Amino acid sequence: MSKFGDFYRKEWPRVGAVAAMALGGASVLVATGKKSDLNLRALSAMNSMAMSAHQYEEYVDPGYFPGMANRTMFKSDQPRNYPMNTQGLMCANVGFSVFYALPVLFPKVKWLTLPAAALGIFQAVGHGILMPRLAHKRYSPGFLTSFFLHVPIGIATIRAVHAKGPITRADVAKSAGALGVFLLAGVIAPNYLAADKKSPYVIPDNQMGVYDVPSEEEVDAEPEDAA
Repeated sequence: MSKFGDFYRKEWPRVGAVAAMALGGASVLVATGKKSDLNLRALSAMNSMAMSAHQYEEYVDPGYFPGMANRTMFKSDQPRNYPMNTQGLMCANVGFSVFYALPVLFPKVKWLTLPAAALGIFQAVGHGILMPRLAHKRYSPGFLTSFFLHVPIGIATIRAVHAKGPITRADVAKSAGALGVFLLAGVIAPNYLAADKKSPYVIPDNQMGVYDVPSEEEVDAEPEDAA
């Protein structure tokens, strides 16, 4: 009991936040499962807000996603500013915010609404499976919000679109194309163009976490000091 008490005294704000996300996501699924007249704009707005919470988890609390990505995904030997740095990350995340806001403005456009719903679900796969495997960790910042918010909201959104009319192959093709264009122009391009080993836009300590230290492979590869 004392271990649980110590843990809860320290972590109760985070426990409460995770519980609230789980309750919110489950409520969306339950509330939309039996209705056919669903508000796509409201669901898209919720998905957009979930993206903001997702970015907070990635970059603030715990916030070390940039360091984990640079070190484990890109195997960078200077993860403070290469290949991803604060300039490229800022531009890419502005793109994410715009991408999630568009379905709020145009909820009836399937090829805008469906990609945003699908991307949130893919985020859970990326943060819940791919990144942990690369980092040999159980958790990657961004997983909790994507699993408890993006996944149920995404499922509810797809249900809502389907309830208003069939999702055709053409809709799927247009949605896949829109998602591909966004990932290329809104995520890959900003980080690629900003990538510079001399970049002054260094990632701060809280976004590096433990990933600011050399990996075991790099330490083993360093030549020993001459006697």
